[in-house]
Amino acid sequence: MTTTLDALCVPRDWVFDPSVHDTVHDIDELDQLDPERFFAENYVTEGMRQLLSEAFKRLEGQTENASGIFLLSQSMGGGKTHNLLALGLLAKYPKWREPVMGSFYKPGPLGSVRVVAFSGRKTNTPYGIWGEIAEQLNRREVFRDFYSPLRAPGVENWVELLRGDPVLILLDELPPYFQAARAIQVGQTTLDQLTTVALANLLVAVASGKLPRVCVVLTDLRAQAYEAGSTAISEALRNLELEANRTATRIDPVRLNTAELYAILRQRLFKHLPGEAEIAKVADAYAQALEQARVLDLSALSPQAVRSELLSSYPFHPAIRDLFARFRENPGFQQTRALIRMMRIVVAQLWSTGAARHKFLVGAHDVDLSRSDMISEIRQINGALENAIAHDIVDERGGAVAQQIDAELGGSGARDAATLIFLSSLSLAVNPVLGLDRSEIFGYLAEPGRELTQVREALDHLQQYAWYLHTTTAGKLLFKNVENLNAKLESYASGLRDERELELRERLRGMFTPNLQTCYQVVEPLPALDQVQLSPDRVTLIIFRPLSTALAEVQRWWENQQYKNRVLFLTGTSAGYERVIERAAYLRAIRQIMEEFKQQNVPETDPQFIEARKIAEREESAFYLACRETFQNLYYPYRTGLVPVDLDPRYVANHYNGERQIIEALKAVEKFREDTDPNSVGFRQLLESRLWPEGQKEVLWSEIKRRAAADPGWVLHHPRALDHLKDALVQRDIWRDIGGGYIQRGPFPKPKTAVQIQRVSRDDNSGEVTLRVKPLHGDTVYYSFNGPPTTQATKLEGSQLTTCALRVWFLAVDSKGEHETGEPTCWTNDLEVKYRFYQQGEQRMCELRAIPEGEIRYTLDGSSPDRYGIHYDGPFPVPADTWVILAQATADELSSQVLQINVPIGPNTPSVDRHKAARWERRQRLDDTGATYRFLELVERHGARLCGVMAIVAREQRWVQLTADSQTEFTAAQLRDALEMLRQYLPNGLITLDVEAIWTETGQQLLDLVADLRTELKPEEVKQ
Repeated sequence: MTTTLDALCVPRDWVFDPSVHDTVHDIDELDQLDPERFFAENYVTEGMRQLLSEAFKRLEGQTENASGIFLLSQSMGGGKTHNLLALGLLAKYPKWREPVMGSFYKPGPLGSVRVVAFSGRKTNTPYGIWGEIAEQLNRREVFRDFYSPLRAPGVENWVELLRGDPVLILLDELPPYFQAARAIQVGQTTLDQLTTVALANLLVAVASGKLPRVCVVLTDLRAQAYEAGSTAISEALRNLELEANRTATRIDPVRLNTAELYAILRQRLFKHLPGEAEIAKVADAYAQALEQARVLDLSALSPQAVRSELLSSYPFHPAIRDLFARFRENPGFQQTRALIRMMRIVVAQLWSTGAARHKFLVGAHDVDLSRSDMISEIRQINGALENAIAHDIVDERGGAVAQQIDAELGGSGARDAATLIFLSSLSLAVNPVLGLDRSEIFGYLAEPGRELTQVREALDHLQQYAWYLHTTTAGKLLFKNVENLNAKLESYASGLRDERELELRERLRGMFTPNLQTCYQVVEPLPALDQVQLSPDRVTLIIFRPLSTALAEVQRWWENQQYKNRVLFLTGTSAGYERVIERAAYLRAIRQIMEEFKQQNVPETDPQFIEARKIAEREESAFYLACRETFQNLYYPYRTGLVPVDLDPRYVANHYNGERQIIEALKAVEKFREDTDPNSVGFRQLLESRLWPEGQKEVLWSEIKRRAAADPGWVLHHPRALDHLKDALVQRDIWRDIGGGYIQRGPFPKPKTAVQIQRVSRDDNSGEVTLRVKPLHGDTVYYSFNGPPTTQATKLEGSQLTTCALRVWFLAVDSKGEHETGEPTCWTNDLEVKYRFYQQGEQRMCELRAIPEGEIRYTLDGSSPDRYGIHYDGPFPVPADTWVILAQATADELSSQVLQINVPIGPNTPSVDRHKAARWERRQRLDDTGATYRFLELVERHGARLCGVMAIVAREQRWVQLTADSQTEFTAAQLRDALEMLRQYLPNGLITLDVEAIWTETGQQLLDLVADLRTELKPEEVKQ
């Protein structure tokens, strides 16, 4: 079993002293320090080892090559002053040299060394830094010529001051001094310029070889507040490099990226730590915890790498250095010194509260952001995130987001994760590394006995509710000093007082949309009841607010409705309704935010847009969950009143098919019926027993539908179910539509005989029609052309009759006598007029024909042929000014439709010279043998010849053909002979003829041929 911190580690007493605010002293306090306590808490870093070794080589005079000038170069709080103090104490007190340095340097017999210590914080120096140094050496008079007026001592003056016994000069934090000296005018220059010269001369004097046992140690300070001072020191060092062959030795007091950081913390804060074996057990336990995190796919951190780091970082978690590295370069941050202060607060709290009895390491998440002293330290790092602390991590009343989450879930997962993320968000560097991904968070929080699944849930909640927590494109979580989408969502949602119910209406309408429209057809979410109008043809689903008096109001309203069976009511619990309203506000808010993003052209790949989509999905889930727990009570009409039935809401992928849930619930209580097919005898019997007035054979169909809408005991069904049933039963003659909206139900007497007549075909040229005649409820048909037939009329043999008659009467008879003979049926043929224009000489002729027969009357001026028509007795010439001919045929009291003939515009005929030969270039096609020979007779009668002939004799799949070019001419006799020759090969074959042009010896012969063909010439067709 892993041993806790309290059992293995003992903090130093001063750690618990609240009056100790700073664990690093100023250089001015060198004479007041207790060497024993100082070195007990001191850890010799690699940089300190180098400084002590090189400095004492110089002071002991072991080698002339030993550097006499050291520059401790590191940011604020990086251990520079501590190194100066360690060197100064060892120089003053020889007895501590062996205990401190014995492991890496063999001290010589050097006694106590004169130490001069100057801090740049001491800005009131009437005689300059050189006067302060001379004063501490009790040799003030050596520089008496440089005090009034102030002048910078030269190299030889420094040699005179420092020659003799070993001297150690410690110059700490000079930049603030130079900052103040810039404002002091000295003659034509300023004090900072004089000080630069004086220090440059000091460094040259020490580096000159004339002061072999003098050592100077300076520190620099890179900070914006002292930028001018740092520049001055750099200038002095550059002057030194220009004037001396050897340069200052630069030393980093603490290597902050190594395990030295943990060694310093251990040495300063603890007086007892366990051995390597116990530390290894703790490291193994953490490696095992991380392995479990990897199995759960929560962290990708290497268990063995963390174990290796932990062996050197114990009792501190390796995450401390990683997070510390993020912000250690922040302006004004004191690095090692500040980290010691922060860890002292953490250690003191862990042991004081007893938390160390349950922990195995001091973790970064143990930083308590509710402590004023810790917040003071945080402000020195980055003071811009205090709103994030107060709202999202911790406040004194326990109302911060992380605290509420931990109170709900148990444990400290939310607060621990938030603290880690906060520490990773403090960097102010250019292009800083900010934030942690979830893998890093779980890796840093993994420890023996901790349930990381609970931490995961806590982190999920933290992302959902924190206001200042943001996500980067790389998936890292960090805090910013601007509110995130959660905060914006809260703000928008709280302001949506009126819109949230509007959103709920829209959502409920979508959830219960009647896509099938079988059970109900209209949805009224949260309506004012006095605004709802029920219809006899539609069922309305009313979703009402579940207030304490709502159900009673709904019942009173329902009782006063005419169509009581045309409404359903859905409601729920009042507590659940409040949750639904709240979630609806959040849904509307996030949709509004996403619309703003789109208007601002925020790309969908932007982290905020991606986060908004996630929030929208989350809010959809929360809304539907609230709806599921709320709207579960359905009330349906029944004979005894409104009856409740519980819904069983089922959601799939945030989709709720409310219509299907209501249908299933009503089917279970037999209020809704899907089986309304006309083949269902049960549904027809139910209708006839419940809705058909008792004792009545005939009923107004609208009354049936009114009863279905008004009777709460009637079932619900598809809105067209009753009409579909009626139509099917009427079609099957189970019911009859007797007109006037009345329906009659059977049984009915046997029907009389009748005749069903179908026109199979009709010849449009002759008017001859083939009829199919079928007796209904009989087996014999009689027909007559002169009036209604009797059984003495002609009997129809078979089922068809072909006739050109205008009227035919039919009578069906049942020879078995089972059906009474019905009335005769008269069939009427179509009467119509057909026409054609043809040319006779240069005159356009019009020929009319009544089909199948009849008298024709026509007009040439557009007037009615019925009243003003001319009796047609043969083809007539069309006057040149006639543009329309109207014609109508009459016969046997029948009249055809008036035929409107539009006369072609333009000259009636082309100009033909009657005495010159003519060529008529129009293709003539004859499609059968008879038409071919009739055509040849007319050609022969008028002495014409044919050009471009193609004659074919064909029978079944065989054929023979005669083809000639367009210049070769045939007489009619020649072509007949050719055809007879072709027919010898295929006797009885079908003859077709195709002619390109016709030649006549005179134009008059052409005109006569055109007249006989009943056609007319076109101007472009005739060549002469």
